[in-house]
Amino acid sequence: MEATLLGTILPELSRTLTPGQSGTLASVQSIGLMAASLGAGPVLDRAGRKAGVLTGLTLVVAALLLLPHAATYHLLIVVLALLGLGGGVISTSTNTLASDLGGTNQAQMMNLLNCFFGLGGLATPALGAFLPTSTLALLITGIAIGTMALHATIPHARPAHAHRLDTAGLSGILGRPLFPLLALLLFLYVSAEIGVWNWFAVYLTGRGVPRGDALHILSFGFAAGIITGRFIAPRVLRRFRATSVTLGCSVLMSVSTLMMLQVSGTVMAGIAVFFAGLSMAPVYPTTLSLVSVAFPRGTATVIGIAVTVGWVGVAASSKIIGLIAGTDPSGLGRGLLVIPACSVLMILVSLCIRRLLPKT
Repeated sequence: MEATLLGTILPELSRTLTPGQSGTLASVQSIGLMAASLGAGPVLDRAGRKAGVLTGLTLVVAALLLLPHAATYHLLIVVLALLGLGGGVISTSTNTLASDLGGTNQAQMMNLLNCFFGLGGLATPALGAFLPTSTLALLITGIAIGTMALHATIPHARPAHAHRLDTAGLSGILGRPLFPLLALLLFLYVSAEIGVWNWFAVYLTGRGVPRGDALHILSFGFAAGIITGRFIAPRVLRRFRATSVTLGCSVLMSVSTLMMLQVSGTVMAGIAVFFAGLSMAPVYPTTLSLVSVAFPRGTATVIGIAVTVGWVGVAASSKIIGLIAGTDPSGLGRGLLVIPACSVLMILVSLCIRRLLPKT
């Protein structure tokens, strides 16, 4: 819910902010995500996953309590930085937990976990369509506090010392061609997905779609597509290799994301963005499962580094989209072509990964 909050409130903020300032807010959030993901991994491998979950939720609660009082652009930057830090710690912690629990079915487990990311992505714009920002922030705060209380009562096993990663081991991982390729795939994918979350509702409102309808298209279209895709993905992964799934999804993404920028009318926009979400759905969790399978030692550290590279995509794509759009809202359509461009590049990267992991 917190990860998709900016895209939900951005149409309202855009009344007083330029596209460049909106892009900067998204970049600030991504910088927080990067810093947290990179720093959290080694800590999680030593202190355990529970500490990460609780720390991330605490940062999110702090940001949400500040949000209703953020009346200036500079205070919004602080809020988005805190949301990014909290989200980065939560993402690394929970994906590592799913990897720990998945055993030989890591890809299926991580897709199942990330169904709930899609559920939060559906809920936030849907609620934001009729709730003021302050009420929405208060609601998410209550859910976050309840989640903190739940995790505080659940025992988590501490990671074994044998699974921790020293400097030499980390250098060996980063020196293999496979890791940069997997990280690059995450970079391109996150650039595309968060580009939709942050900008598609703004794009629709700029074309005359009412704000409420635009948010409903984002939630019941894009988020519903992601939920559906990640619910189906474990069944698909029982029949096809993980590398085949990422390649096939990249091809579908390149087509569906281009189509969503060409259609007119709310119904067609909803259908197009649903298929975009459906094609995107398995890529992120399946790629993370490939990271954990290929590099089983120091799982949290390696996942944290890979996720950090992915978050770089948020900073880069959001800023590029904002710069291409400039101060003219009608230019946003040109900026959003960054999304299908990233999808095409994903095809090439996926083909390279398949050559290095022929049996995965």
